Amino acid sequence: MATSAVSSSSSTAATTAADVAAANKANAQKIISSLSAGSGVDVASLAQNLVNAEKMPQENAINAKIAKNDSKVSGLSAVMFMMNEFKTALSAVKDRDNFNTLTVTNSNTSAVSVTATAAASMGDHQIVVNALSQPQRSISAGFASSSASINAGSSFGLTIAGSSSPTVGTSQSYSTYMASINAPAFSATPSVNDFKTFSVDIDGKTYSMTPAPATASMADLASNLQSQLRVLDGSSDLSVTYNGSQLEFTSATTTRVVNNPALSKSTTINLDTGALAGTAGTSAITGASFGTHPSINDFSAFTVTIAGTQRSLIPVPVTANMTSLATNLQMQLRTLDGNSDISVSYDSTNGLVVSSASGKDITGIGLTKKTYEDTPAGVVSAINASNRGYKAQLINDGSAGSPYKVMITGSTGATEGFTVSSNDTANVFGAGFATPSGYAASDASVTVDGISYTRQSNAISDIVPGLTLSLKATSSTPASVNLARDTSALKAKLTALVTAYNDFDNIIKETTNPKSTLETYGATLVGDSTARMVRQQMRSLIFGVSSTPGTTYQSMSQLGFSLDQTGVLSLDETKLDTALQTGVDDIAKMFTGGHNKLSVYSTLSAGIAGDAVKKLTNLLSATGPLLTKSENANTENTKYRERLTKLQTRMDALLARYQKQFAAMDSLVGSVNSQKTSLKSTFDGMMATYTNK
Repeated sequence: MATSAVSSSSSTAATTAADVAAANKANAQKIISSLSAGSGVDVASLAQNLVNAEKMPQENAINAKIAKNDSKVSGLSAVMFMMNEFKTALSAVKDRDNFNTLTVTNSNTSAVSVTATAAASMGDHQIVVNALSQPQRSISAGFASSSASINAGSSFGLTIAGSSSPTVGTSQSYSTYMASINAPAFSATPSVNDFKTFSVDIDGKTYSMTPAPATASMADLASNLQSQLRVLDGSSDLSVTYNGSQLEFTSATTTRVVNNPALSKSTTINLDTGALAGTAGTSAITGASFGTHPSINDFSAFTVTIAGTQRSLIPVPVTANMTSLATNLQMQLRTLDGNSDISVSYDSTNGLVVSSASGKDITGIGLTKKTYEDTPAGVVSAINASNRGYKAQLINDGSAGSPYKVMITGSTGATEGFTVSSNDTANVFGAGFATPSGYAASDASVTVDGISYTRQSNAISDIVPGLTLSLKATSSTPASVNLARDTSALKAKLTALVTAYNDFDNIIKETTNPKSTLETYGATLVGDSTARMVRQQMRSLIFGVSSTPGTTYQSMSQLGFSLDQTGVLSLDETKLDTALQTGVDDIAKMFTGGHNKLSVYSTLSAGIAGDAVKKLTNLLSATGPLLTKSENANTENTKYRERLTKLQTRMDALLARYQKQFAAMDSLVGSVNSQKTSLKSTFDGMMATYTNK
């Protein structure tokens, strides 16, 4: 009969000296009772009681230690939670901007709306809206329906050219290029980025290298190759230079032979010529483009063959540029290829470049352009899908015969004007797009405090520091804007400190008070020096003189904060209101040191709130005293539970021994009793013979 294991968290385990003594007494009484039973001894119960008499004192003592550590962990958790709440309340007043909340009054909200950030300053401003910024709107000729064919089903190019459109240079298409010491003859000014591998034979031994993938010149490439060669060859007599037209390899040891230097160029495709499917130079309706400026949004598929394996990818359809497309394709290719030696890059000169650092053969590069129907609806879809800053919509003006028109809207600002042209063979767009009167691109004009400004957008945030002006309508009467200090939000934050501190202080008092009646957490940290240390440090930081005192206010007591004899914090709101009316800047310095978003690792004095937040951050960190103590308690409990397991193993063995011994005893007693019965029967028979009874 095996004993049952007792959990370390068992509620029946004795946890006091009195409980242990009572358990021992009960077990002893059971043994005495069993022994006094005479020949009717319950040997199984006797064995179990003897084991319990030895096990229970040890088990109860270990469980008592586990329970104490569990309570300590619970108490520390409660303290850390309240410390974090207190830290949150302090963080709300640790930055200078927390003390600069402003209210905005505006006499003409129909013309302009004004919002203020913490960077704004108190004051008055006069604002006149002279003109609003607007985008250009251009409208095409009319069509009978939204599905009318524009170019008889054939592809054509629609070009939207804006004044801010980027310039794209001529792309080049590279093939493998050999360079020797006799006649390298580069056809154009090369770059280190043009090449993916380099090899050269020196004294019959071939060295293969990868040019450094950096934006650099041919002189840098030569220096890079020279460094690699000298390392591989183990000597410093090799030199590599570039003379403006060729790479030169020389050896200070004249007997050495340098042969067959070869540079393998990256494979490049040209986005603006015929290297793509579709009509050369276009990327829009049924074939391709809006001018010569490719975008990630123009393409629906990408294929490339690397070392004989074709990879097919789908460009991510996001608003981005060709550099983002290259990054996206590189990430997908590296995942599919299983290594990081594949690189994809884009620039306006070379186009899209796919290269391999390990010299893998790269062929069959192709981008499949998106196609659209050659209809007014198709034109609208193509323009909107391109995400180049233009929006298109199909309108029906109700005119007879041809009511459907394409309207293109650009971005706001005078520099955002654009022209629209088409090469459709039917010349359906031959009349071009007309811009109605009053709908040309224009800037906003606003007069602030007597000074006139022009801006591209109607949302203006760079005239008055901290203010954003949202222009709504022109006005002849100035909008009078006043920015005044709003202390109500600041007062609420300072008042919240009272509650946060009292909650923090109360949990420490309850956990360290041996007479606490608080459930779960009360009296869990009695005699704990760490909890007392935390409380003392916080009280010293909060109620001492600020490390960055103001001229008038140096401590929280001057604002109306006070502690009673039991340590409870209170606030005199009348005194605080008076201080906020006259000395917010001084109070801000006292709390923050004049800093904004100061790192907790900074050594600068950060004021009452800033210093307290830094201290709390350190105390609550993974290496802080609270978490360290909690982890130590958990580690001890792990060891205690191991001791319980070992104790149980010993007691199981002891029980088995007792059971075996008592079984033998019981068998012996049974045999003796049988002999006794037999002898008694014999004697009774003999007596009957003599007595005739």
